[in-house]
Amino acid sequence: MSSQPSILFLLPVAFLQKPDEPGFQVQTQNFRTTFEFVLPELVRQGMDVVLVSLSNTETQLGNGRQYMQQSGLDQQCRYWFFKRSMGRGKLFPQLIQFLLNLKQLSRILHHSNVKLLYGYNDVGTLYGVILKTFFRFKLAYDMRGNRVNEMAVQGAPQWRVSFYRKIRNLCLRKSDVVLTVSKDCYDLPNEKHHLRKYNFFDEKKFWYDTGIARAMRSEMGLDNRFVFVYSGTDKYYQMVPHMVEFFAEFLKVRPDAYFMINLPVKSQRFIDELKKRKVPDSAWGMNYLDQQTLNEYQMIADVAFLIREDLPLNHEAFPTKFSEYLASGVPVLITPHVHTLKDLVDEHQLGEIWQESEPIDSIQKRLLKYQENQEVKERCARFARKELSWQRKAAWLAENLIAVTHEA
Repeated sequence: MSSQPSILFLLPVAFLQKPDEPGFQVQTQNFRTTFEFVLPELVRQGMDVVLVSLSNTETQLGNGRQYMQQSGLDQQCRYWFFKRSMGRGKLFPQLIQFLLNLKQLSRILHHSNVKLLYGYNDVGTLYGVILKTFFRFKLAYDMRGNRVNEMAVQGAPQWRVSFYRKIRNLCLRKSDVVLTVSKDCYDLPNEKHHLRKYNFFDEKKFWYDTGIARAMRSEMGLDNRFVFVYSGTDKYYQMVPHMVEFFAEFLKVRPDAYFMINLPVKSQRFIDELKKRKVPDSAWGMNYLDQQTLNEYQMIADVAFLIREDLPLNHEAFPTKFSEYLASGVPVLITPHVHTLKDLVDEHQLGEIWQESEPIDSIQKRLLKYQENQEVKERCARFARKELSWQRKAAWLAENLIAVTHEA
């Protein structure tokens, strides 16, 4: 067994998933970002770091290992990526796979001096809850929002929703520290250690520059036009129909408005909604961008869409695009249902909150003041750098995780 104290990061899904793969691309991207920033801080403070990723396909194993080597992460930690052996979708194969994963994790724990197991999401933490019975370590639960409500909204069977609720409550009780992306955790047991780990951004990828933004506007032929932006996916919770409807109505106020849609892959859902609302082709554009080029496009926008429904899964959310929009100098139009964002926008004047009771023409008129408003754009970028940057928050998270390992 290694004598050096270790922190084990447990990701229950593939470490690297491509945009065209079915699965949890957003979750794995958020995990990788967290890991890449916190890893060097932990190493600098004398911790050994172990990374474990489960349920990889053969292709994902190769892609993940290549990523580790090319990024240099393999020089800073020990890592194991395990292939999924059993099928999905049926209870018995799932149970067998779960037991196989427990066996593999037990071997790693037996040969490492793990002081803290960092469980990513409910399933990652559940492994930690079970293994904590046999090994001595602290358990961190990175909760990632309200998965139980998300399953209910997606129409999962009631037994499955109830089962996941029991898993979530068990993880909350057995964990030593709970990390959430929202300022509040409504089911958190009294006296439980709670860290607010928002979805921060990378300053090397997202930043605002007035000169570049103006040049990009001119290059795209968008001078003197009011520009909305949406960057993300077209999943159901992004409220694509509502965004397009809002923009179609806004064209009545500003006929020269433009809607920039930035996606990883082509979206027929957006195209169908734009046609349904009879939005002219000259009023919108769809770009297929990676994070290396996204910033220079979205920084030209006047306002970014970030609207969500009134659901518990949104109440406890913190979309990464919020941090990235602000870092790019773009104020946001939000609904009040992502509670942490509502408070930040209201307190720091980072955009507009669209209340459901407010007529659409009222909020549209209030948005006009944001056109090429440099004071607002610089305020948004400044706030993001100070409060939502990984470059400023990685050391804070590492210090808090190490502190948990020293708790009695």
